[in-house]
Amino acid sequence: MKITGKKNIEAERLRGRVAVDAVYVPRINAAMGPKFALYQAKAYSSATLQVGSLVSDVEADEVIRRFDELLASIAKIETERQALQARIDAASTASEIDAIVASL
Repeated sequence: MKITGKKNIEAERLRGRVAVDAVYVPRINAAMGPKFALYQAKAYSSATLQVGSLVSDVEADEVIRRFDELLASIAKIETERQALQARIDAASTASEIDAIVASL
C-alpha cells in the first residue's frame, strides 16, 4: 500500500517566501551599505537645507542625486523580490514553488 499525502500549500508558500527573503534581504542590505542611515539623513538635510544642515548648499544637489540612484538600485532588487513572492503566492502546487525556489 502506497501512502500519499498532500502538502499544505500555505506552509509551502511560507517556506518559499522565506527562501526568497534569504536570498534577497542580504542583497538589499548590501545595496544599502553600512552608512545608509547617514546617507538618508544627508539627503533629507539637503532637501530641506535647514539651519545646521549636514551638507552645504553647494553639495546638496549632488547628495540628493546620489541618494536617488541608491534608492533606485534598492527598488530594483525589491521589485524582483516582490515579483518572486507574487509568483509563489500564485502557485497552486508545492512543485511550482520548488521550481521558483530552485531558480534562485
